[in-house]
Amino acid sequence: MNPGRPREFNTEQALEAAMQQFWLAGYEATSLQDLLDVMNLSKSSLYHAYGSKHELFLRSIDCYQQTSANELQQSLDNSLTSKAFMKRLLEDVISEATSKKKKGCLLVNTANELSHRDKAVSKAVLNGIDNVANVIKQAIKRGKKEAAIKSTVSTDTLVNYIVSNVSGLRTMVKSGVDKTELTPLVNMIMKTVY
Repeated sequence: MNPGRPREFNTEQALEAAMQQFWLAGYEATSLQDLLDVMNLSKSSLYHAYGSKHELFLRSIDCYQQTSANELQQSLDNSLTSKAFMKRLLEDVISEATSKKKKGCLLVNTANELSHRDKAVSKAVLNGIDNVANVIKQAIKRGKKEAAIKSTVSTDTLVNYIVSNVSGLRTMVKSGVDKTELTPLVNMIMKTVY
C-alpha cells in the first residue's frame, strides 16, 4: 500500500499561522484564500491536513486555549504570591490598549462572533474558558491559603468574577478604550478580591 507523499510543511507552524489569521480577522472575515496565503499551502494540502475551514478553526481555538492556559500556569508557578500573579494578569490584559493591533482574546472574540449559533465552537470556547478558569482557581485557592484573600465569597464565585472581568477588559481594550481608563478598573478588581 502506498503511504502517499510525505507532508512538506510544518503542520504546527501552519496551524499557528491560521490561528493568528482567525484571531486578527475572525472566522467569517477570514477567507479560504487568506488561510492559504498565511499558511503557505495549496487548497488540497489544507484540506488533507486539517479538513474544512471549520475544522481548522476548531483546531486553532484548541491551540490558542492550550497555549493560553499553559502560559497562565507558568506565570502562576513563577509568581511569588497569588496577588502578584493576579495583578500581572490584569495588567497584561490592559497593556494591549497601547498597541496598534488590538486583537483581544480569541476565545472572547469567538464567543461574541459564533458561540450563539455554532454548538461545536461554543463547546470549544467553553473548554478554553474552563482551562483558563482552572488556573485562576488555583491562584484564588493559593491566595486564601496565603491569607491574602479575606473574602468569604466562595472560590468558584471569585473565579467567575475574575474570568468575567478579564473578558470585559479584553472587550473594552479591543473597542479602543484608553489604558488610563482601564487602570482604575484593575485596581478596583484587585481591591475587591484581595
